[in-house]
Amino acid sequence: MNHTIGTSQAPKLLHIEFLRVLCIWLVMFTHTSTAGFSLYLVRPESLFFPLYLAVPFWVKTAVPIFFMISGALLLGKDEPLSVIFKKRVYRFVKILIIFSLINYVYFYHGLPLSFAGHVRKFFTLLYSSNLATAYYFLYIYLSFLLMLPLWRALTKMMTLKLYLYLAGLNLFFVGCIPILSFAIFKGSAELNYFLNPLLAVSEPTFYFLIGYSIEHMLPEKWITPKHLAILGLCAALGTALSSYMTYYHGVVTGGLTEQNSERFYDSFLLLNASFVFLLSKYWFLHHKTSDWARRCLITLGSLSFGVMLFEEITRSCTRPFFSRILLSFFPRIPFIDAVIWISLAFLLGLVLTSVVKRISFFRNLI
Repeated sequence: MNHTIGTSQAPKLLHIEFLRVLCIWLVMFTHTSTAGFSLYLVRPESLFFPLYLAVPFWVKTAVPIFFMISGALLLGKDEPLSVIFKKRVYRFVKILIIFSLINYVYFYHGLPLSFAGHVRKFFTLLYSSNLATAYYFLYIYLSFLLMLPLWRALTKMMTLKLYLYLAGLNLFFVGCIPILSFAIFKGSAELNYFLNPLLAVSEPTFYFLIGYSIEHMLPEKWITPKHLAILGLCAALGTALSSYMTYYHGVVTGGLTEQNSERFYDSFLLLNASFVFLLSKYWFLHHKTSDWARRCLITLGSLSFGVMLFEEITRSCTRPFFSRILLSFFPRIPFIDAVIWISLAFLLGLVLTSVVKRISFFRNLI
């Protein structure tokens, strides 16, 4: 996301720009719910049920990769607290307030409230909730910026071996333990919550650190087709196991629901997110990109943050096209319909952002 690049003069990393664009689209697709993201909940009889069941485990890589990008771009910098607050925290507070207000006006303008009532409701929602589905990321990111000096100090002391140890803890306590617990106890018993050492590092912070380690600590000579194939195979096996456990969880509990189907979404998410990140980095390290493609990718990357800020609105605007046209004329392929819908909403977001960024205030903001 464009705000994580330190200065406008900083060279653009093409794999980062590509990942920004990809992950914004994936975030938007996540919010399709049973229309696409969790289509398996309403299409259990479909021949494509195994595919639908596997989709969330790859679509969910979007937010971890965003965190990884932020860690890769920000944790290696050295800035005084004053710069962090003036350049980053203050800017992000403005983004959160202004775009939350835009969403409030769009979705809540029809409420029968006085002006003062609208002001109270807006600030109450801003304080206690989020005005758009994807905006929870903005709150997390603000927290990350406030902790940035501490995480930067930590990264200076960390070695690649310690990062691998941290990744191993995640795979064991987030991946293996929940699966083993459910396979053995079928939900009647769980590992004591306080025994999980990753409680000391939140999920966002974990991926900030992993992103930094992949971008700055992992030698480029390690990123080879052989290693990528091994990591990809591990990710595929993790997805298959998590998908089966999701299905099995539904069998044990009497049917899949929105709540119980999410139990194993994060099990091996680290493998999937790392594979996507490293595959992108490998591609742009070893394949020549034309000047035209480079310019397009950088342009799309620079607009991607704005697309995310407008995504609740653009999904709402384009949903009638999905429900009244696509599902009416192509009802047999609802997943493809959802892909078309989100792609259209994404394009609308690009147009909106490019128009808004013509205003100098917004150009400097997003």
